[in-house]
Amino acid sequence: MTPYHLFRVAGTCFVYHLSAGRFIRISSEAYDLLELRLRMPKEDAEAMFMTAHPSAAGVVAEVMELENEGFFEPTDEPILDNGEFETALAKRLSSPRNSVMLSVASGCNLACRYCYCGVCRDKIPNQGLMTEDTARRAVDALLAAADPGQGVRITFFGGEPLLNKGLIRSVVDRCDALTAARGTSASYSITTNATLVDDEIAELIANRNFGLMVSLDGPQDIHDSQCPTRDAQGSYGLATAGIRRLMAHCGRVTVRCTMAHPAPDAMRLIRFFTDFGFARIVLGTVRNPTFPSDCDFTADDDREFDRCMEEEIIPWMLAEKAAGREPIYDPFGEIAEFQGEQEHPEKVPPFRCGACHGAMAVGPDGTLYPCHRFVGMDAWAIGQVESGPDRRRCMDFWRRYRACMKNPCARCWAYRVCGGPCPWEIARADSTFEMADSLCRETCKWIQHGVYYLSQLKSTSIETGGKK
Repeated sequence: MTPYHLFRVAGTCFVYHLSAGRFIRISSEAYDLLELRLRMPKEDAEAMFMTAHPSAAGVVAEVMELENEGFFEPTDEPILDNGEFETALAKRLSSPRNSVMLSVASGCNLACRYCYCGVCRDKIPNQGLMTEDTARRAVDALLAAADPGQGVRITFFGGEPLLNKGLIRSVVDRCDALTAARGTSASYSITTNATLVDDEIAELIANRNFGLMVSLDGPQDIHDSQCPTRDAQGSYGLATAGIRRLMAHCGRVTVRCTMAHPAPDAMRLIRFFTDFGFARIVLGTVRNPTFPSDCDFTADDDREFDRCMEEEIIPWMLAEKAAGREPIYDPFGEIAEFQGEQEHPEKVPPFRCGACHGAMAVGPDGTLYPCHRFVGMDAWAIGQVESGPDRRRCMDFWRRYRACMKNPCARCWAYRVCGGPCPWEIARADSTFEMADSLCRETCKWIQHGVYYLSQLKSTSIETGGKK
């Protein structure tokens, strides 16, 4: 594995030193020399470089200084060995679990063109609605598994969760009472298409410690074409009426926009959501290698979004910062956190997310799944709410995931930053995993764009620890 990775964004050159977890902005001349060092011995590389750049001796000296700091020393693989992984897995599954996802309604009142539920889900039990009995058992199981001194968190998902409004209120009332009795608290979150929002549910969300995200895919022409109702009518009017009601009660609202093929004008979307009054924007793309559809982003769509990111979105983000405002679309927070760490561990933590633990989902009939995206997929069930998660199935989930991603991720320069792919995005219907190169390419591009953006906020190179 090479000790460093070179890349360019918008004509700016960077090198990433893998073992140090350090991104550095460099000159084009230094880029050329470092590229040669990857392909040939040091002396040959320097001789070829000086022939092409006879006045750039200072660059050779700069690279030699990096060499003295260990820049060219071999890099160990960042993957835990089998014994370390098994120890970490056993510890993880034995630790308290203070959160759960409740799929309170597997059905939906919309028929979004890109929805994966009808393709990959084997069943929609109980007409798609969770019962009071199942919800009560799920809350009891959460409190039994939680650290008694810590608060708990419940996330309501669908389908469209507001198809089961009464159950949501019931769960909140019961969980608030039970946590108050033990001297802790409960928090909640919900993602909704907002078409069923009324004043009662808006007040509940505003007053009972909820995090809120609404789904809206852009201006009316885009949203209605992607998210029709079940009877093929546009849903934009219903959705925006519900969103404005939520804004009136809650103030700050986050929007999640799904971009489908053909790629929309992303900058148009950002301006629309800004003018609408959202506090935060999340842009996602339709990308499902396991269950592909004609809505999936293509390579041309990716190239268009990359162009827009470099030429329009990042300049807009920088202009917002220069004006003293935080951009309401900023997809690079994780990269900024990575850059801000004083030290980076030699080995990457082995778990990409809370699947089979803190992100575990309860289906409408009480079946347990690794997370909400697996709900209804029989091959991925990991237990029942009455008896709890099956430890063997949970361990097998992460062992199969590790076996799939271990070799490609161990060889990838980006693994220390991204931590590996989302398990669901590489999950197949038969309970196996299969890596998808397109996902990795886009993750690498996201990291590189984030590094470029952060570099533009600083006067010199970006380095670990926030140094300039």
